[in-house]
Amino acid sequence: MKALAILLVVAGAVAGTARADSIDAIVRARVQPHTPQHLGVARVHVPPQLEKFDGDPAKVAVELPRELRAGRASLKVTVAGQRSVWVPVSFAGLSDVYVAQRAIAAGQAITAADVALEQRALDGTAPAPGNVVGGIAAKALAPGEAIGARDVTLPLPLARGTQVSVEIQRGTVRVRGTAILEFAARPGESATARLAQTHTLVKGTLVAPSTLVVGGNP
Repeated sequence: MKALAILLVVAGAVAGTARADSIDAIVRARVQPHTPQHLGVARVHVPPQLEKFDGDPAKVAVELPRELRAGRASLKVTVAGQRSVWVPVSFAGLSDVYVAQRAIAAGQAITAADVALEQRALDGTAPAPGNVVGGIAAKALAPGEAIGARDVTLPLPLARGTQVSVEIQRGTVRVRGTAILEFAARPGESATARLAQTHTLVKGTLVAPSTLVVGGNP
C-alpha cells in the first residue's frame, strides 16, 4: 500500500454544543473532498470496536492514501485516547440511483413523491433498472436508502400496440386524445406513441395506469 500522505483532522470544537457523528459519517465527510468526481464512497466497513462511536468529529483523525481509486482502501482512523484502527473503505463509480425520500413499507406502491434520483456509489448492488415509480417495494426502505434491483418489483410493461390516453401540454393549453404505443414501456418510463387521429409520433412519459403525458408540441 502506498505511503499515507494526507492527514485529516478537525482541530478544536466549534463554539456551542459539539456535534456527534458516527465513524461512518465522519469518514465519508473527510474523504469526500479528496475523492475523484467519478467516484464515491460505496461503503465504510466500520470495525466492531468503532461501531458504537457517536461523538465529536474533532476527536477523530483520518489518514488517506496519496491516491483514491475504485476498489477498497484501508484508512487509518484514530480516536483521541485510543489506539489507531485500520478501516476499509470501498470506492465505486457513481451511477443514477433512486433513493427513498421517506419510509416505504414492504408491499407499498412507490410514488414519485417517495423517491428522488441521485448519483450514488453502490457496493456490489445493482441499481433498480428504469423508473421505480409504480413499482412495489419488496422490502421496507428507510429514508435515504438507495433502491437496488432486488428491492422493488416493477410493473409489467405495456405491450407494443397498446392503446393509451394522451395528454399533450402546450403552455397553458392541455389537449387530450388517444394513441398506440410504438414500443413496449413500463409506467413511469419514457414512451413513444402514434396519435390515433393524425398518426403523428409523440414522445412523453407513461404514467400509471396507461396515460402518456407529452410536454410541448408533438
